[in-house]
Amino acid sequence: MMINQNDVLDENFPAMNGSEFRRLRFFTSGILFGNVKFKMQFDFARGDAGVKDAYIELTKIPGVGHIRVGHFKQPFGFELLTSSNDITLMERSLTDAFTPERDLGAMVYNHQFNKRFSWYAGYFFPTRNVGLYLGNQYRLTFRVAGQPIYKPDGRWYTVMHLGVAYEHQFNDNRLLILNDRPEAHLTPKYVTLSVKETKTAEVMGSEFVFIFGPLSFQGEYMTTKVVPSPSMNTNFTSYYYNAGYAIISWFITGEHKNYSQKKTAFGRLAPKRNLGKGGWGAFEISLRYSSINLNDKDLRGGSMQDITAGLNWYLNPAVRVMFNYIYSDVGNQGFANIYQMRFQVAF
Repeated sequence: MMINQNDVLDENFPAMNGSEFRRLRFFTSGILFGNVKFKMQFDFARGDAGVKDAYIELTKIPGVGHIRVGHFKQPFGFELLTSSNDITLMERSLTDAFTPERDLGAMVYNHQFNKRFSWYAGYFFPTRNVGLYLGNQYRLTFRVAGQPIYKPDGRWYTVMHLGVAYEHQFNDNRLLILNDRPEAHLTPKYVTLSVKETKTAEVMGSEFVFIFGPLSFQGEYMTTKVVPSPSMNTNFTSYYYNAGYAIISWFITGEHKNYSQKKTAFGRLAPKRNLGKGGWGAFEISLRYSSINLNDKDLRGGSMQDITAGLNWYLNPAVRVMFNYIYSDVGNQGFANIYQMRFQVAF
């Protein structure tokens, strides 16, 4: 990654060029006796082992569907539920500050109407990817998603996805921090909202995806309602913050996004002709606009807007090379130009 900031950002947020192992993961998964699934996934990118997924799932329960227990992603957000191996740009959008990510808990879910409609409900503890929590905080998370249009076998691969999600966070008068960096992992966090004592927070999200052959559109909008504890003596009883993004993507070589009804998210892409097997693989160009606003009344954490352009080269289904340029406008503080690339192997 290479970054160039204006003088104001340089003074307040020192940043340097750099490189890293963004993810270095190993996992095993399977099905036991036809109806018990399991998955164990660890990340070694920081030099030590961190648990990402560790769960057991009971499947095909009559009248219920599936029950998952352990450490896994909460059912919230299309971009979050799409694997980092399959997202369009190198990093997720600025809505990532609001999405709950992985926690310890239990979830029930099911796919109905020939997998055209899916629903999820979960109860989680805020373990923050360490697999341990002691206290009274909890999360209630719900999501519904469906495909009003699903024509994968026609002349043009056509899918429309709509989804909504809601999370209630009981924070037990604890510290709540919402922060975000531009869509580059090695950059500083330019916006930060810190609420010392928070009673509850509610996150609401909406999802829209439309795939028409090699062209696709993707967007989400999220709002967070924060209710400070009475002991903070704030001027207002509740505060509202928001974030959203929109992506347009086009496969120059004619492929299309692979929508997974099982995941209600994007799946792995397979080029029409792999590199070295009669072709050059697949090429995709994309453009994203995203924004986050952590300012409301007297509790203010800043705002930021990003424009990200990307070029992806899929050599085959397992190997991808990515190039991104990000222009980040940080409220009244200035701007940054960021250039980055990634080599990815996932199998």
